[in-house]
Amino acid sequence: MGSSKLTISMLVVAVAFILADVADGYATIAGHHEQFLANTLEEAGFAQNPQGTQGESRIHDEKDGTKDGDRNHAKEFDRGAAHHTEKYPLINAIHTRLSKVFGRYTENWYNDWKIWTGLVLWFSIWAKWYKYGYDEVYYQRALFAFGINIVILHHLQYADPDRTGIQTAMLGICALLTVQAFLMSYMWSKAEMADEDYEKMTDKFTCDTMYLDLSLPIEQIVVLFISQVFIWWFYMTSIIGNLDFNHVNYMFWLIAYMAMQMTMIFNRGSDSVLGTAFPMHTVYELFAQADHLTLKLEGNYTLIDEKPFKVPKWNILFRGATGFFCNAILREIMAYTIPLMLMGFEEPMDYVVYCVGVNFICTLDDMADKVFEITDDNAKAIEEAPPAAAASLD
Repeated sequence: MGSSKLTISMLVVAVAFILADVADGYATIAGHHEQFLANTLEEAGFAQNPQGTQGESRIHDEKDGTKDGDRNHAKEFDRGAAHHTEKYPLINAIHTRLSKVFGRYTENWYNDWKIWTGLVLWFSIWAKWYKYGYDEVYYQRALFAFGINIVILHHLQYADPDRTGIQTAMLGICALLTVQAFLMSYMWSKAEMADEDYEKMTDKFTCDTMYLDLSLPIEQIVVLFISQVFIWWFYMTSIIGNLDFNHVNYMFWLIAYMAMQMTMIFNRGSDSVLGTAFPMHTVYELFAQADHLTLKLEGNYTLIDEKPFKVPKWNILFRGATGFFCNAILREIMAYTIPLMLMGFEEPMDYVVYCVGVNFICTLDDMADKVFEITDDNAKAIEEAPPAAAASLD
């Protein structure tokens, strides 16, 4: 019984809050419409008629040479503007409330709560991971992502409003997220290798990215890398060119955090819409043993693919560097800049479409698992050599 009362009370509070948001939004919109109408009529040469008498209005029109048709046209224009503004009243109302919390409300950056709260959340989770090791705890990752989001939001809000200022601020954000990508990759690889279920490469190697598909020619990896980098560059250029904090929606920003980051990207493992994290520990093992490893595709492939082959160290190094750049650095930057892109939309349907469409950038290289059989040439030589020679090789 007590649980039911608590649930009903929470629902009543939630409904009351939503209704208050809607009422406040309608009042705010109505005030803007009234001011917009006054400014529009004044710019067009019409004076407001405080007395509301038709005679005084007509006298004023005759002095200014204004005709009834012009006045009717101004009224129609205002009705069209009002219709456009009230198209999504609930979204506008919630955005108005959220802008009071997440918007820029002080001239001094150090007086804004977002920078200090964000840094505390960000570094506290980092400290926990550094001391106890990386793990996938949902509420910790949620606090971590929210902290980074409000720090990025604060940094861009207090940047110079011109194009150069936004570019410089975004460059600083990308540099910071690049450093974080290195740290995250190191901690994730360390946690993976420390897992008791982790198996080192002894007789098999499985890959799910084209960058580590050692049967593909290096030319195909080059084309993949160039394509992925330029598509990501188009994405970032669009954000920089269109980001204007006078025309953003903080409701879209907040929902992007919940729907995209904390539902579709983080704590999803291999099911993340941005693909799996790049396995640098696998690249390290391949690079360290490349001189004495022979690989062969497992399964039914073409006759050429079924032949054993060796891969030089420079080839593995190139694949590892390009794969890490796209699937670690660019992936990290995308994960924390998607809310910036989505908050700039005006139409909800555009928002929904881009929630799905933007994710393919970091998954261009994804593929079905491919397994390679590994043969250690040194171990094979020891097994095949006579006892005396085997002892010398060992």
